Amino acid sequence: MIQNSSAIGQQFLTNLDLLQQQMAQTQEQVSSGYRINHASDDPGNLSYVLQLESDLGHVTQISNNLTSVSGEVNSAETALENATSLLQQANSLAAEGASTTVSASERTGLSQQVSEILSELVSAANTSFNGQYVFAGDETTTAPYQLDSSSSTGVDQLVTAPAPRLIQDATGVTFAVSLTAQQIFDSQNSSGTPDASNVFAAVNGLATALAANNQAGITAAMGSLQTAQTYLSQQLQFYGGVQNQIANATDVAQKFQLQDQTSLSQVRDTDMASASVALTQEQTSYQAAVQAEAALPKTSLFNYLANG
Repeated sequence: MIQNSSAIGQQFLTNLDLLQQQMAQTQEQVSSGYRINHASDDPGNLSYVLQLESDLGHVTQISNNLTSVSGEVNSAETALENATSLLQQANSLAAEGASTTVSASERTGLSQQVSEILSELVSAANTSFNGQYVFAGDETTTAPYQLDSSSSTGVDQLVTAPAPRLIQDATGVTFAVSLTAQQIFDSQNSSGTPDASNVFAAVNGLATALAANNQAGITAAMGSLQTAQTYLSQQLQFYGGVQNQIANATDVAQKFQLQDQTSLSQVRDTDMASASVALTQEQTSYQAAVQAEAALPKTSLFNYLANG
């Protein structure tokens, strides 16, 4: 009985092709480090892998956001420390100007120094980090204040009622990471006028009293400066609390990252030892099959009949 050599050869080629595909898949798993590279590799776990990848991407972005915000908070904290130091300098100048032995011209000179302090406080209010104003709330591209000698506070507000900056942690909870320049330096009462804690008003009031050689005004300004300095110290404490919140949120985010990475690795990553053994076996089988195919007789039906 003559076997259908064509059918046998076709089946052999089909099996050889399947072996090549399996070998290519195993090679990809070894080179990529992933057991699942295509939907067809493991349809049952595909949706789980995609969900884990999405979760990991989300928590990684949160972790990156927290790192960036930590830099902003550091800048804000440094700016407020400098502002506190500036108010201390203003207090010293006020004490000097309140002395009865100081002349009008000397008070004018002291007034100029206080005006320079006001200018530096405006610069502190306009502190930026990575191109964004840290005290501008949610309007980070606009400087909050500028000097304005015609104003009762000596400054002009450029950003109107900005909302505080918020950030989300890995659990979905949001918290404020900044105060606005108005909250810190330009505190106002319900009628929209400077209140007793207004830093700009206290410093500008001292500069005005010194320039006018107004000793009573200088004494009153000293009290305002003390109130403003106490208030500014309280705002500085806010940023210390924010740093603690960011550190805690970062720790939680990193734990979530590790959890997601571990789960994803368990499902998606290649078992390199097993895959390497499988690849070696597949390569050996492929080579043996090719050698066996080469050893098969190449006799056609015509040759068989002719030789018969």
